[in-house]
Amino acid sequence: MTSFARRLSLAIGDPVEGYYKAIAAWHWRKQRRQPPCRYRANLLWRDRLGVTIEDREHTARIYSKAICSLEERGIRPGPESYLYWNDADAAFAEAIWCLIRRTNARKVVETGVAHGVTSRIILEALKGRGRLWSIDYPPPGTPEIHREIGAAVGSWSKEEWALIFGSSQRRLPKLLKSIAPIDLFVHDSDHREHNVKFEMNLAWEALQPGGAMIVDDIDNSAAFATFVQDIDAMCLICEAEPIRPDPRRYNQRGVFGILIKST
Repeated sequence: MTSFARRLSLAIGDPVEGYYKAIAAWHWRKQRRQPPCRYRANLLWRDRLGVTIEDREHTARIYSKAICSLEERGIRPGPESYLYWNDADAAFAEAIWCLIRRTNARKVVETGVAHGVTSRIILEALKGRGRLWSIDYPPPGTPEIHREIGAAVGSWSKEEWALIFGSSQRRLPKLLKSIAPIDLFVHDSDHREHNVKFEMNLAWEALQPGGAMIVDDIDNSAAFATFVQDIDAMCLICEAEPIRPDPRRYNQRGVFGILIKST
């Protein structure tokens, strides 16, 4: 199914989501000719976060189990494995694990689920002491992809994991209003500048002092770079560590950003 056909199907089947997708497409027409936003990575970001050898070993075990669970279902993990989106890489998983454990997080919100590798890491880190709210809107016209949503997550109770279907433009404001303050926000959904700015602004207001935000694929637009100019936070730029090289990225890896809100 072509991109136009998917949008038409969405507009007919779900006019509200079709409206938000149309707005996103309009903003994308303005952004798509922009070059990638290049960053100088903090090579010692693990030291800054206090990542220990134990943290790395524990995260590696969980990450490996999540990847194996996908392969057992015939799903090839890594870059462009969920249509043209990526699964979380090992460095991203490590950073999230450490942020949850170091901040003693109880309430975590993420946008973008796909195969659920990130969701699995978050739930394992929270285990028995917190809750994850995940927002995801499956791409229309791709039923085979819909069946793969959360494939790596496993079974969790409703008290531990809430999966909310819909775009972040539609679902995030109401969710944050009902549960704020939150301890950690994870952006890994639509990486176009308009949407990243929208999510970061909303989540930053809902984030409690000392809380953290982690934003994947920040090299896709200037949204992260412009946002950090106006806030008081510790900022770390981290290179991704994908299973295999991602030729779409200027560094063959990708880049994610971490912000820790000042107290």
